[in-house]
Amino acid sequence: MGMDLKEAYGEVSRRLDRLDFGMLLPGLHRYPFALHTEAEVCLGDRNFPNEGRFLANTAMEFEGRQMAVWRLSATQQNYDTLAASLVHEMCHAFQVETKTQFPDLIFGAFYPRNLSNYTAKYVENLLLAGLLYDFDPVKWDDLLSLRARRLMSMPEAVRYEQLTEGIEGQAKYVELKALAKLSPGQHSSALSGLAASLKDQRTVFDARRSCYDSGAAFLTIAEANGRLLPAPASELGTADAEPLAGGPDLSAEFQKYFATIDALVAGALGRADKVEVTGRKLLGFDPYNVRSSGNRLYHPNFIMCGDSEPQVIMGTFVTVMKEQTRELESVYKVRP
Repeated sequence: MGMDLKEAYGEVSRRLDRLDFGMLLPGLHRYPFALHTEAEVCLGDRNFPNEGRFLANTAMEFEGRQMAVWRLSATQQNYDTLAASLVHEMCHAFQVETKTQFPDLIFGAFYPRNLSNYTAKYVENLLLAGLLYDFDPVKWDDLLSLRARRLMSMPEAVRYEQLTEGIEGQAKYVELKALAKLSPGQHSSALSGLAASLKDQRTVFDARRSCYDSGAAFLTIAEANGRLLPAPASELGTADAEPLAGGPDLSAEFQKYFATIDALVAGALGRADKVEVTGRKLLGFDPYNVRSSGNRLYHPNFIMCGDSEPQVIMGTFVTVMKEQTRELESVYKVRP
């Protein structure tokens, strides 16, 4: 059985009271937050029906102010990790208020399938995983040089990663710091999980999710070793590291990962019906769970369409995009 909304709200609020937000990140402060299910929202001392405005886990503007929201799942049981997750979303609210540059989500959805780029990124991830537990200034400099070299060879892709690390990596870093204050034991487990994820070949192919890990690890290592930076993109080093030679072979995992996605999208289209939507632009989607194949995007939960004002449509969809832009060519709703 999952958490009760009102009880969970009180437990999270009491944990947030214990945190010094300015120590987690300079300038960060506590924001209002809401917990929700598909049917109901709890915000402070109010409970009201969820009429589709509250979706997933995010930061959003509501009643004229930025706030953090989190959707309770049936399996969620731990209040410390839930509170730390809300801090993650509060960091996003702070980023919006301070006008931090966000990455291009459409570019991220269509991130280029380039094996050599993924391989180089994976080598960086391995360095980060090792540096989390055993800092070596030489390896740190190697990491910065490798990142600079990859920026030269794949500038648009790496710039997207840098911006994503600066947004999602920073939020995860702050989340980990909050968890360290609330539950040192769970923080230790989370750090181990972060290192394991960086070492897992399969995770590097999801460019957006991989940046949560690499950005959080980068900032964690930098702070622990006197190299704290405002964002992972702030220190790039010089491209003087040796090119990759005899690096890890990711080709099998690369083929398997993208074959699975192509099959997912093709299978979804095979049981989908073409539908008409308001407007010709994809104004919003879930960037964490979107998957691409060619110029098609698979959306497991919802899409937001329109020309200026987004219309939220719940369900599973495949959108066919015009030349990998936000322009819609056609929309298909997948049957259950």
